Amino acid sequence: MRLKELVAHYDPSLIAYILCQQGWPAEGGSGTETQVLARLSDRDRLAALWMGLPAEGRWLVEELQQVGGSMQALVLSILYEATAEDTPTVPFEEIAVHLAALGLIYWHRKGLCVRSLRPQGEAVLPDEVAIALPLPQPFAPDRVHLASPQRLARDLGRMARFLRRSPGIALTRDGRLPARWVRALQRWLGLAGSPHDLPYIAFLRRLLERMGVLRTHGATLILETLHPFWEQEATDRAAGAFHAWKGAEISEGKGADYLSPEILKTRLEQGLRGHEAGAWIPLPALAAAALHEPAARAPDPLSPAGQEQAARWKAWLIEEILWPLHWLGVLDRGDRAGRWTAVRLTSFGAWMLGIGEPWAPPKENGRLVVQPDFRILAFEPISEAIRSALEAFTEPTPGEPISVYQITREALYRGLSQGWDIPRVIRFLEGISGDPLPPNVRRSLEDWHRRFNRVRIYRRVTLVRGGEDNLPADPAVRPLREGLGWTGERAEALAARWRAQGIRPWVSGFRPEDLRHQVVAEDSGILRWTGAFPHPGVERLLEPFTERVPEGFRITEASLRAGREAGLSLSEILQRLQQVHRGPLPAGLLARLLTWSEHPPRARWEPVILLRMDRPEILEALCQEPALSPWVRPLDAHTLMVRADHAPALKAWLEAMGIMVEEVQ
Repeated sequence: MRLKELVAHYDPSLIAYILCQQGWPAEGGSGTETQVLARLSDRDRLAALWMGLPAEGRWLVEELQQVGGSMQALVLSILYEATAEDTPTVPFEEIAVHLAALGLIYWHRKGLCVRSLRPQGEAVLPDEVAIALPLPQPFAPDRVHLASPQRLARDLGRMARFLRRSPGIALTRDGRLPARWVRALQRWLGLAGSPHDLPYIAFLRRLLERMGVLRTHGATLILETLHPFWEQEATDRAAGAFHAWKGAEISEGKGADYLSPEILKTRLEQGLRGHEAGAWIPLPALAAAALHEPAARAPDPLSPAGQEQAARWKAWLIEEILWPLHWLGVLDRGDRAGRWTAVRLTSFGAWMLGIGEPWAPPKENGRLVVQPDFRILAFEPISEAIRSALEAFTEPTPGEPISVYQITREALYRGLSQGWDIPRVIRFLEGISGDPLPPNVRRSLEDWHRRFNRVRIYRRVTLVRGGEDNLPADPAVRPLREGLGWTGERAEALAARWRAQGIRPWVSGFRPEDLRHQVVAEDSGILRWTGAFPHPGVERLLEPFTERVPEGFRITEASLRAGREAGLSLSEILQRLQQVHRGPLPAGLLARLLTWSEHPPRARWEPVILLRMDRPEILEALCQEPALSPWVRPLDAHTLMVRADHAPALKAWLEAMGIMVEEVQ
């Protein structure tokens, strides 16, 4: 756009102000317009101004050069704010006004007069100014963030395995992961603590949900363990993630009168399809084409509507499209001077957009090294199967390009539940690494193997408890402590042998009916044993919410709170008490329990009058009268309960019917 066209839309006083800023007062008379244009387009002046610009000013001018010299002011403000790693030190309004005051950029509002230097309409770099400035150099980033579909596939698998190892994670009220689980996930995924860690974790969760691997039931996350995801290779997993993120195709028809995230995504994909994989694409040109809207629908960036729309477009562009495309392995990110300035389509991205050959991940030529300090160094890339196997019996610390897996006794013990015994671990590590284990590691693993096997679980035993802390003299009984022992013999055989010796044992089972009438409660919270030989199952039921005392157990406010924290509701606690208590629970104890709970009991004192009727059929007819039904409540075939304040009206109603009412004090 020529300078003359732009100046024609400027208020004369604004042009005079721009000239005064350069030390050239405007002069009236003939030839004024020619003089103004000559001064504003003076090449020496423009070159000197360019050399004195701050970094932020040069960036804005270069962005305009890359898009052909013009861009909506709203889009320019979005790029200025969104592409910086941190909050810009110079606000957009300040640097934009400074460039306009120097006469380097101009604002253009078709059909309207420009009366202010504040950002408005369209930012334009006039042809005369563009010629005087240095041509933009080919983009050469000083920092490249490589996108990796392999990394995405790996992190999806890691997050899914983390959720499988931690079942039953309860979400917060707003449906997010609790903070402690987010911190654990950051460590598990090997994230470095970037501000984008939380959005990245949320993005992985959304992908797993869209792929059908993860779903939410109430406030709990549930994994579909039979989903094909668990058997997929990196290529299929990364491609499935891209298609899940992309969703259905959105076509921008003629009736589309507003910009939406779906339309923006489609525009950006169309813009990317015009470039080859491996070539850097200026981000301003790509974003300006995607965010372009008619001038009538693009408010000024400093107006309330403009600020609201800028925030919305910025979130769509950066958080919902550009960052996800980078995480998906589609776009490399190129930075220069601390700004995200360009993107580059990867070979995987070209394949996903349909403009490149099918992508194949590099061969997994990584290796494992087992060190004497029980650390396993995994040099990427390694297969998903090896990574999953290592995580089963080690504590992983992911990293790039080396991941560390620490062998610990606790992790090995956890691996036993997944079928990993110590001999299998040794064979696996030596087979994958290709070298024998360090001698100290092998000795420790073999020693742990012997210790693990020392633990024996007896499924069917008989527990013996003797009166007065004495056990019967029987070689089959192994003592545990005073008055308590166990044996592998069946209870019937043991009882028959002892009866022959004059001992009559009391045999208890673990059936629900055997727990009845074992304790009796007092209002103070004491639960006393009812017999000399308490049933061991009662202790298991009562221990979570009681304290042990010589009489048996005691319920206090602190013990009840401990039971609630252990996951028992008040109704479950009352159910357990009823299961072992003899008779109904005392009212005083019930009142204490309810008072200590979240819903203390309340009572309402309400005076009532009883109406006795000798003829039940008349009483039944009274209850069915619409005018009387709110006043009365039947107790039996001859008695009604009436609120005291309704009694006079009811008496008058009965007497009007010819029923004689007798009052009894």
